[in-house]
Amino acid sequence: MFFVSYARPGRSRPVADSREPNRHVMRFFDELTESVNELIGSPLGQDPGYLDFGQGSGERWEDRVLRAIGTSQVLVCLLSRPFFLSSWCSREWDAFERRTVVPRAGVTRPGDTAIVPVLWTPYHEPLPPRIAKVNVFRPVGLPDESYAERYLADGLFGLLRTGQTEVYQAVVWKLALHIQRIHSLYWTEPGVPSGVAELRSSFDEAVP
Repeated sequence: MFFVSYARPGRSRPVADSREPNRHVMRFFDELTESVNELIGSPLGQDPGYLDFGQGSGERWEDRVLRAIGTSQVLVCLLSRPFFLSSWCSREWDAFERRTVVPRAGVTRPGDTAIVPVLWTPYHEPLPPRIAKVNVFRPVGLPDESYAERYLADGLFGLLRTGQTEVYQAVVWKLALHIQRIHSLYWTEPGVPSGVAELRSSFDEAVP
């Protein structure tokens, strides 16, 4: 149902890093997966989300990741400075962006996309051009008006590091609802890349 793209040390190379995702990314993935599963469900024995754990290397690992990015319905990107610099995150974005998104009812909504950039850490500079054309996820309808401002100020990682658990959980729930809405309105046609060589490796490349 969704693919989580994130940056960690070593992900600038198109080869799996042996290190596991940090505990905060794992927590985010587990909680988002649980919420999406409650909202949408998933086939028996399968999780609705995909996260690359960096286990393995070489062509077999690449094929597994490319198949996941080429068949998932929604791309969730954890924006951070390392993400912007990661050639592998750029390839994941490019692979998903090439796929065709079809409205299920024949009607589109302005600004809708199956790519969902989420603030993992705050940034204070212009976004790379390929990312800037997609709206960054901003939750609405939160229990407290200040929650959205705190998310924008600290990002999800910052909310966890500073103990703002209630705000963090509310934002993750709204993200799960957003994924549910995209799933109900759109179908992202499969498109598995034949390899990494065809994919753009930098977010700074000009938008076509």
